[in-house]
Amino acid sequence: MVYSLIAVAILSMGGDAVVDSIPASTVTASRAIVPQQILSGEQLERLSSSSVADALKFFSGVQIKDYGGLGGQKTVNVRSMGSHHVGVYVDGVRITNAQNGTVDLGKYSLANMESVSLYNANKTEVLMAASEYASASTVYLRTKQPEKTGISAQYGAGSFGTHKAGVHASYGKYVFVDGEVCHSKGNYPFEYHTQYEDTSGVRRNSDITWQRVEAGLFWKKLRGHLYLYNSRRGLPGGIVRRMTDLYTDVGREWDRNAFAQLSYADGQGNWSYKVNGKFSDDHLHYCSDYPENMAAHADNHYHQQDGYFSAAVAYRLRYGALSASSDIRWADLRCDVKNFAYVYRLDSKSALAYKIQAGRFSADFSSLYTYVTDHTRGSAKPVSRLSGSGHLSFNVLKSVIIRAFWKEVFRIPTLNDLYYTLVGNRNLKPELTRQANLGVAYMYGSFLDVQADVYYNKIKDRIVCLPLKGSYQWTMLNYGHTRCMGLDLTARCTVGKHSLLLTGAFQDDRNRTDPKSDSYNDYIAYSPKVTLTGVYSYSFRKVGLSLSHMYVGKRYWTVENALDSPLDAYNCTDVKVTWNPTKRLSLAVDGQDIFDSRYEMIQRWPMPGRRFMLSATVSL
Repeated sequence: MVYSLIAVAILSMGGDAVVDSIPASTVTASRAIVPQQILSGEQLERLSSSSVADALKFFSGVQIKDYGGLGGQKTVNVRSMGSHHVGVYVDGVRITNAQNGTVDLGKYSLANMESVSLYNANKTEVLMAASEYASASTVYLRTKQPEKTGISAQYGAGSFGTHKAGVHASYGKYVFVDGEVCHSKGNYPFEYHTQYEDTSGVRRNSDITWQRVEAGLFWKKLRGHLYLYNSRRGLPGGIVRRMTDLYTDVGREWDRNAFAQLSYADGQGNWSYKVNGKFSDDHLHYCSDYPENMAAHADNHYHQQDGYFSAAVAYRLRYGALSASSDIRWADLRCDVKNFAYVYRLDSKSALAYKIQAGRFSADFSSLYTYVTDHTRGSAKPVSRLSGSGHLSFNVLKSVIIRAFWKEVFRIPTLNDLYYTLVGNRNLKPELTRQANLGVAYMYGSFLDVQADVYYNKIKDRIVCLPLKGSYQWTMLNYGHTRCMGLDLTARCTVGKHSLLLTGAFQDDRNRTDPKSDSYNDYIAYSPKVTLTGVYSYSFRKVGLSLSHMYVGKRYWTVENALDSPLDAYNCTDVKVTWNPTKRLSLAVDGQDIFDSRYEMIQRWPMPGRRFMLSATVSL
């Protein structure tokens, strides 16, 4: 049995791709057991986007947190469960960060992506790593396998002093190398007007310079990936209340991230197996130790390493398959912060799954055992837990599917949560998340795909950072019970050269921690009630057009809603036009926020307004 994924099959059939015939390498699509959304092929290429975060914002139920500046960190939050509950995978292997638990999606380019997909819960394929069962939502990034030998070069120039250049080379269907360099001054204008202040100026210390190199290996059933990212950037911080822009945050950050991974899948008879291996090495240097800094001074270095190995085996039965998988992960963290002791973590996961497919009925049941232990001075107690999930679907009619799932997930505190000097708390409990989902999907060939899902999420022992003794001593605490009810809608229509994707998310996310508190039943910070997006694509001969729009409703940004007014709702419209005058030359114009909406994703972190990028690509 050959394990693989074909994005075209998912898009046309609306399901998770699984191997249905072991002797031959045939891939077919199964029923849409879990809610899933995907952007692939031409739709992905025509988005006026450059990073994975830009693409994910058009998915239903997704909130992107962008911490200002062209080089600001970008994290993803799905159904208001927090970025720590989202697993991000590149070619089936998870991106991890044991230090803070989040993934900066701004570091991952769309230049060489075949598809970007989002699954609520997880995929329901036959061969899956145990870690894939451990996330409340999963994002899968699949790199594009080359089709022939060739080389292409790209150069682009845009607003705010932005310049970007890239080269892509491939050898047959076996190897590709993709590299990009970018520099931006990031000095975009902003305005901030309220009844108490009138601030306008230019965003300073917002520059970024980065380099990225990736390589892919495809040899029979072996798939490899190398990644290197290096950057230096300014951290502009939140704007302060003032009449001018004379004050500038002076924080600077240097990053170097690298990983190497391999995957191999094969099978014989009714048996199939898959193994993954990965090693990553991450460096971060943060400095605010400058004479002009009026706040806290720091000059800290962090070094994190991560080693990972997983194995999965499956046996095909008459009406389904039985699978088992096990993962082991070792991660360590070194830091020159005063009183911070070296720490390393061993994280093991084992999963059993049983998949049934009989006539119109499909089901997937899994159990996951997790054991985590830390080793350092004053380590936290080992954590272990058995959790499970269940997915059901039924074809009511040929094109109508009713589906449901229930899943329990718990999040282990990060190393920062537990051990960071003056903040960490070694007695933290894991966050426990329970999800329930009921949905319906309608598919009419490749012409129409409509999905609607209602859900209920509950988080117990939410990990938050609160002041312990005055405003200068903060610590991590289990202080939070939240529940979120919502509705996700997705509609995709394709007619000839026209393609339209519409999504809508409606949610009610509330604090249920303490009935005696003034914040009880208040909305959770940065959780909009309404989010609407639309992406229209069209191609005619040598011209391609993509028009995308996003509306995000009002969001509270304080724990107690009555303390401050919510952030204003905003609209953002992007457009991209491509022209291919010859087979070897492609020209593109990207326009983002073309109506110059001034908005914030994070309070007092204004986003860039209208900006353009002109680019040319030459292929040989």
